[in-house]
Amino acid sequence: MTTSVLLVLMSFVWLFFALVLRKRHSLHAAMMAALCLFDVLFPVYLYLTHDWYTRLVVHQELLSFALWAHLILVISLYALYGFQMLSGRQMLQQPDAERKNHQMQARSFVILRLFVFMSGALLIVPA
Repeated sequence: MTTSVLLVLMSFVWLFFALVLRKRHSLHAAMMAALCLFDVLFPVYLYLTHDWYTRLVVHQELLSFALWAHLILVISLYALYGFQMLSGRQMLQQPDAERKNHQMQARSFVILRLFVFMSGALLIVPA
Protein backbone atom coordinates (compact mmCIF):
# COMPACT_ATOMS: atom_id res chain seq x y z
CA MET A 1 0.00 0.00 0.00
CA THR A 2 2.96 2.34 0.46
CA THR A 3 3.49 2.48 -3.30
CA SER A 4 -0.18 3.28 -3.85
CA VAL A 5 -0.10 6.15 -1.36
CA LEU A 6 3.09 7.54 -2.90
CA LEU A 7 1.59 7.37 -6.39
CA VAL A 8 -1.49 9.28 -5.26
CA LEU A 9 0.61 11.90 -3.46
CA MET A 10 2.72 12.35 -6.60
CA SER A 11 -0.48 12.81 -8.58
CA PHE A 12 -1.40 15.68 -6.24
CA VAL A 13 1.99 17.29 -6.97
CA TRP A 14 1.21 16.83 -10.70
CA LEU A 15 -2.20 18.47 -10.12
CA PHE A 16 -0.54 21.40 -8.36
CA PHE A 17 1.79 22.00 -11.31
CA ALA A 18 -1.09 21.65 -13.76
CA LEU A 19 -3.02 24.31 -11.85
CA VAL A 20 0.01 26.60 -11.68
CA LEU A 21 0.44 26.28 -15.47
CA ARG A 22 -3.22 27.00 -16.26
CA LYS A 23 -2.31 30.07 -18.32
CA ARG A 24 -0.55 27.79 -20.82
CA HIS A 25 -3.75 26.22 -22.07
CA SER A 26 -2.40 23.34 -24.17
CA LEU A 27 0.07 22.24 -21.48
CA HIS A 28 -2.58 22.54 -18.76
CA ALA A 29 -5.07 20.50 -20.80
CA ALA A 30 -2.46 17.80 -21.51
CA MET A 31 -1.44 17.58 -17.85
CA MET A 32 -5.05 17.36 -16.69
CA ALA A 33 -5.78 14.70 -19.33
CA ALA A 34 -2.83 12.69 -18.01
CA LEU A 35 -4.16 13.10 -14.47
CA CYS A 36 -7.60 11.96 -15.61
CA LEU A 37 -6.04 8.89 -17.23
CA PHE A 38 -4.14 8.18 -14.00
CA ASP A 39 -7.35 8.42 -11.96
CA VAL A 40 -9.18 6.08 -14.33
CA LEU A 41 -6.37 3.51 -14.45
CA PHE A 42 -5.45 3.63 -10.74
CA PRO A 43 -8.29 1.26 -9.71
CA VAL A 44 -7.01 -1.19 -12.34
CA TYR A 45 -3.55 -0.97 -10.78
CA LEU A 46 -5.04 -1.59 -7.33
CA TYR A 47 -7.01 -4.57 -8.65
CA LEU A 48 -3.90 -6.11 -10.20
CA THR A 49 -1.69 -5.62 -7.14
CA HIS A 50 -3.99 -6.58 -4.25
CA ASP A 51 -6.05 -9.60 -3.27
CA TRP A 52 -9.49 -7.99 -3.35
CA TYR A 53 -11.48 -11.23 -3.35
CA THR A 54 -10.19 -12.18 0.10
CA ARG A 55 -10.69 -8.71 1.49
CA LEU A 56 -14.09 -7.91 0.01
CA VAL A 57 -15.79 -11.30 -0.11
CA VAL A 58 -14.12 -13.49 2.50
CA HIS A 59 -13.77 -10.73 5.11
CA GLN A 60 -17.13 -9.27 4.02
CA GLU A 61 -15.86 -5.71 3.58
CA LEU A 62 -18.03 -5.44 0.48
CA LEU A 63 -20.86 -4.39 2.78
CA SER A 64 -18.78 -1.67 4.44
CA PHE A 65 -20.15 1.87 4.45
CA ALA A 66 -16.61 3.26 4.05
CA LEU A 67 -16.08 1.26 0.86
CA TRP A 68 -19.38 2.41 -0.67
CA ALA A 69 -18.78 6.03 0.34
CA HIS A 70 -15.37 5.86 -1.35
CA LEU A 71 -16.90 4.33 -4.47
CA ILE A 72 -19.56 7.05 -4.68
CA LEU A 73 -16.87 9.73 -4.30
CA VAL A 74 -14.81 8.13 -7.10
CA ILE A 75 -17.84 8.03 -9.41
CA SER A 76 -18.58 11.67 -8.56
CA LEU A 77 -14.98 12.55 -9.40
CA TYR A 78 -15.30 10.86 -12.79
CA ALA A 79 -18.52 12.78 -13.48
CA LEU A 80 -16.83 16.04 -12.51
CA TYR A 81 -13.99 15.19 -14.89
CA GLY A 82 -16.56 15.00 -17.68
CA PHE A 83 -18.04 18.38 -16.77
CA GLN A 84 -14.56 19.89 -16.51
CA MET A 85 -13.61 18.61 -19.96
CA LEU A 86 -16.79 19.98 -21.52
CA SER A 87 -16.30 23.31 -19.79
CA GLY A 88 -12.64 23.44 -20.82
CA ARG A 89 -13.48 22.76 -24.46
CA GLN A 90 -16.14 25.47 -24.43
CA MET A 91 -13.74 27.85 -22.72
CA LEU A 92 -11.18 27.37 -25.51
CA GLN A 93 -13.84 28.50 -27.99
CA GLN A 94 -15.33 31.33 -25.86
CA PRO A 95 -12.80 32.21 -23.14
CA ASP A 96 -14.87 34.63 -21.10
CA ALA A 97 -18.16 32.75 -21.25
CA GLU A 98 -17.03 29.62 -19.39
CA ARG A 99 -14.16 30.88 -17.24
CA LYS A 100 -16.14 31.29 -13.99
CA ASN A 101 -17.85 27.92 -14.43
CA HIS A 102 -14.53 26.18 -15.13
CA GLN A 103 -12.88 27.83 -12.11
CA MET A 104 -15.74 26.85 -9.80
CA GLN A 105 -15.58 23.27 -11.08
CA ALA A 106 -11.80 23.27 -10.55
CA ARG A 107 -12.25 24.16 -6.88
CA SER A 108 -14.85 21.43 -6.53
CA PHE A 109 -12.55 19.01 -8.33
CA VAL A 110 -9.63 19.64 -5.96
CA ILE A 111 -11.85 19.28 -2.88
CA LEU A 112 -13.52 16.13 -4.21
CA ARG A 113 -10.16 14.62 -5.15
CA LEU A 114 -8.94 15.26 -1.59
CA PHE A 115 -12.02 13.50 -0.22
CA VAL A 116 -11.42 10.55 -2.54
CA PHE A 117 -7.85 10.30 -1.27
CA MET A 118 -8.89 10.58 2.38
CA SER A 119 -11.69 8.02 2.02
CA GLY A 120 -9.26 5.69 0.26
CA ALA A 121 -6.77 6.16 3.06
CA LEU A 122 -9.44 5.04 5.53
CA LEU A 123 -9.66 1.74 3.63
CA ILE A 124 -5.95 0.94 4.06
CA VAL A 125 -5.42 -2.14 6.19
CA PRO A 126 -2.32 -1.77 8.39
CA ALA A 127 0.26 -4.47 7.78
